[in-house]
Amino acid sequence: MNIKTLIVDDDEISIMLTDICLNDSSFFQEIETYLDGAYALEYLKKEYSEETMYIIILDINMPLMNGWEFLEEIKTFASQKNTSVFMLSSSTDRVDIKKAENIDLVKGFFSKPLKTEHLNQIKELIN
Repeated sequence: MNIKTLIVDDDEISIMLTDICLNDSSFFQEIETYLDGAYALEYLKKEYSEETMYIIILDINMPLMNGWEFLEEIKTFASQKNTSVFMLSSSTDRVDIKKAENIDLVKGFFSKPLKTEHLNQIKELIN
């Protein structure tokens, strides 16, 4: 199965650091980056396929469409069988963490920046 990884974050430095971290691992194949949830949603609506595994690294606070709004939209067409979302945020608010735990597509919540142990958790949860 083809694996596509989407980094959705409005912070270009965070995207760069996350991209470097993912590229150091052969597990993450095709990596797409988006500066807002609206752009990532547009891509997924056009390209979503049941034959592709999607790993989405998602920030919460973004200007056009935040992470929560993005999740509300993709859960109308994305399947838990091939879509796993990992929240990567500077927020350590327990309310955000609890909210993420109650969304089926969300498999993990990590504080920025993405670290090697986060990658290991992602790989374990995907396999």
